Amino acid sequence: MNCSLFVHSLLLTASPSAAEADSGHDVVMAIQIAIVAASILAVVLHRIKQPSLVAYIAAGLLLGFLTRPLMGEASKSLEHISSLGLILLLFVIGLELDLKKVLGLGKAPAAAIFLQGPFTIGFVWLLQIILRCLDIHLPGLASRPQGQIIFAAAAALSSTAVVVRLLGDKFDLTSQAGRITVLTLIAQDIWAVTVLSYISSQSGSHGGSGPLSIVLSIAGGVAVTLIMSWVARHLLARIMKFVATAPDLMAMSALAWCFLGSAAFGFTGLSAEMGALIAGLTIASLPQAGEVLSKVTNLRDFFMALFFVTLGMTLPPPSFTAILGACLLTALVFLTRFLLFAPTLMAARMGNIVSLTAALNLSQLSEFSLLLLPVGLAAGAITQEEASVISYALMLSLVLTPFAIRFNYAAARNLARLIRLKTAAPRPDSAAPAADDRHWSAEIYLLGYYLNAEALVRRIKEKRPDLLPRMMVIDYNLRNHDRIRSHGLRVMYGDICNVETLRHAGLEQAKVVVCTIANTFLRGTSNERLIDSVRSLAPRAKIITTSVQVEEIAEQTSRGAFASICGPDQTTQAYLDAIDKALPH
Repeated sequence: MNCSLFVHSLLLTASPSAAEADSGHDVVMAIQIAIVAASILAVVLHRIKQPSLVAYIAAGLLLGFLTRPLMGEASKSLEHISSLGLILLLFVIGLELDLKKVLGLGKAPAAAIFLQGPFTIGFVWLLQIILRCLDIHLPGLASRPQGQIIFAAAAALSSTAVVVRLLGDKFDLTSQAGRITVLTLIAQDIWAVTVLSYISSQSGSHGGSGPLSIVLSIAGGVAVTLIMSWVARHLLARIMKFVATAPDLMAMSALAWCFLGSAAFGFTGLSAEMGALIAGLTIASLPQAGEVLSKVTNLRDFFMALFFVTLGMTLPPPSFTAILGACLLTALVFLTRFLLFAPTLMAARMGNIVSLTAALNLSQLSEFSLLLLPVGLAAGAITQEEASVISYALMLSLVLTPFAIRFNYAAARNLARLIRLKTAAPRPDSAAPAADDRHWSAEIYLLGYYLNAEALVRRIKEKRPDLLPRMMVIDYNLRNHDRIRSHGLRVMYGDICNVETLRHAGLEQAKVVVCTIANTFLRGTSNERLIDSVRSLAPRAKIITTSVQVEEIAEQTSRGAFASICGPDQTTQAYLDAIDKALPH
């Protein structure tokens, strides 16, 4: 009897308690409810051309009213899990960041882009100080000196997730205004993390406060950055090359590096998001960066959706004062973009239309603003009513953003005429896209590089060498890359099974896409699936595939292949010709 009791107690100790099991089940249920509600609202709002971010926050707001009391502790666990979305967002931004593009615009445009954040923060901060000295309080601005930095940061930063998505849908990311917009957003993200670290240090949320704590945190961050850069250059690059033939393992290694950087920066007292950004930057120069980006993007989208739903759950019920303050804060954001940012771009000779268009693209609050609210509330810097103002200003500006970006160029021209600005084009050296804007863009793409591709390239060098500069190879085997380049071809590391890899390679611009590998040798995909993927990205491209059976030709052409080369069938004529020559006549 005693022995059975001992075994029973041991099993109870080794297994999770009923309360823990129920808690885990509640978290899973909370995630399920959040994703289902967000998906339904996203589909509904997509019908009226609203960004998915608005749907996520609205779903969270609705769930906060209806189910938050029922979720209990699960809602807090959901908040911790959803924070992965912001870490992955900064990691992806780091992967996409190319400082050479900023410097390629010239010193004056680069200065305008990098200084937009602190310049606007300083202006709005000074405006609040002046109004306080005059004993004037406007709804939409801070009522306490401690909260002025929070409202200044909210007015200075724009939404990376929404703007990049909308410009991408409009195919406007590579225009001059689109490039300036994206690069400014990246610079803003850096300033946003800096402001968040500063406010957290001031509030003592990292275990200390005051200038000394900030200096120590920054020094620690610099040290960690240098260490991460050295490790990435000498160790991580070798690891990524070693696992290059296993794209899934490579993506897992990259994620491990991301979370390692986040933990290291969190240990120094800075935000984990900045560590993720640095981790992305250190991988961005590696040839595997594009493949990592394509695999992490979907994971980021999932956790970002969860993140914004959770943030929506924290929104307080709306009030007239909060809505009025939100309208005034949104108007202030528009004014700062057109009175501060657009003139600096014009002074940098970016052109009036380009400058006004970029300013209009950035005329909304950032999702980072919501991250400042819990810190400000905990420190007593802002009131709950002021937190509501920023929250609903974000919602209002995001509702207006799709319409602003859809008609951005027309609105910029009309505004230029209204204020009697010349609509001349920007200076020639900045108007043209940079040489590496579409670095991977080509007319002819080879998906994978195996025996047939090698033979094809040799034949092209012999018969049509003029085609080589117009071609691009996508292949995940780094051992092939030097040989491919020796033929005069450009090559990009990537897994052709992944649609995001093909998109990142610029396949939308392709005229001809060729897969010389038969289904027998393809892993994780087939020629038929590749046809579907290419069709979704480049509907007008002509697709040439490879088959080994006559039946496959009909299947591939029915899916949209321009031609299907059947090796066994087409080599039979060569065999027959050889036999005829071998026989005596």
